[in-house]
Amino acid sequence: MTGITDRAFIIHSRSFGETSTIFDFLTEENGLISTILKGAKKRKDVSQLQPSREFIIGTSKANLPSLIKYELSKPYIIKKKYILLIVYFNELIYRLVPKNQPQKTLFNFYHNYISYMSSTDDHHDSVIIGFELLLLKNLGYAVTSEIPISSIEDNYIFYYDKLVGFKQTNNYYQGYKISGKDLKLVLNFDINSIQERGVVRMITKDIIVNIANPKSIKSFDII
Repeated sequence: MTGITDRAFIIHSRSFGETSTIFDFLTEENGLISTILKGAKKRKDVSQLQPSREFIIGTSKANLPSLIKYELSKPYIIKKKYILLIVYFNELIYRLVPKNQPQKTLFNFYHNYISYMSSTDDHHDSVIIGFELLLLKNLGYAVTSEIPISSIEDNYIFYYDKLVGFKQTNNYYQGYKISGKDLKLVLNFDINSIQERGVVRMITKDIIVNIANPKSIKSFDII
């Protein structure tokens, strides 16, 4: 049996039968895949299979491939204050990314973001917003504006329209809205300089909910 070798991060896992586990990996060459590790609960080394660690994995060729090898490539040390964010980020990928399709750009972004989270001290909300914006872009839902950045004035008020992106409005609009100043920072990916990060988070959450519908993102509740 010819196997497939790939770089990978664990995104999700679940029990299968009495002794086996199904692992969902984000891989460099094959995107999001499901594999089964038979007898996983009897293996002494299975405890190393944890999120935020990069592996070299080997899988069989099958509809549900067997995980036939896993070698730890790099164990990124994520700071305690960001641990729950990994749960959230992985759920977004598990819920929103189609399986068995090449996702090399997404893999590289995820790899770089895990590395960034192992060294940064950026604000909790900045880390979340940055991931959400980059993931949305990778999924083909890049956050945009109805008017070009060069035409946005700091004192303009904007809300997000799912059909055209951010649209100018007025102070009487009842939904989530941000200033032109913050919108330019969002579009230029200057996340740490955003003043109303909480509002931006609610806007990105609404975008994600609209994409994920009717699937629910359970980890919204923990972040």
